Amino acid sequence: MVNPVWRKYITTAMPKWLKWFANNHTKAHVHLFEKFIIANPYYLPEIQTIEIGDEEFILSLVYDKEFINSLSEKGLQVWYYSDFKDFLNTLRPYATQNKDLMILYNSFLKNIWWFDRVYSSIRNQLAEGLEAEGKVFK
Repeated sequence: MVNPVWRKYITTAMPKWLKWFANNHTKAHVHLFEKFIIANPYYLPEIQTIEIGDEEFILSLVYDKEFINSLSEKGLQVWYYSDFKDFLNTLRPYATQNKDLMILYNSFLKNIWWFDRVYSSIRNQLAEGLEAEGKVFK
């Protein structure tokens, strides 16, 4: 079964992703990002310092504070208790339809150990911020 929050996120973000794919060489970006992973295996981003732009496209695939803030309390629960593998399971049907997305998807699978850890860190940091704002979802 597909995670409904990830499905909504992917369908909402897909136009932005397709635009990025049309204007960037996906294989080159993935290759550079995989070199970054090798050089920085223990990297954990601080969300206060992340500025999502074209350069941080791969990280922006799992970090969209505006989208998270738009979720209902139930949506936040589903989001919080899902992991990166849920994202990949939801992304798979879309990846089979677009070669650039498939390149990215394959890199995610290859480096699942890294992306799952980074996503967990981002999710926990976002959750702390949401709780500080008074949102209850755990």
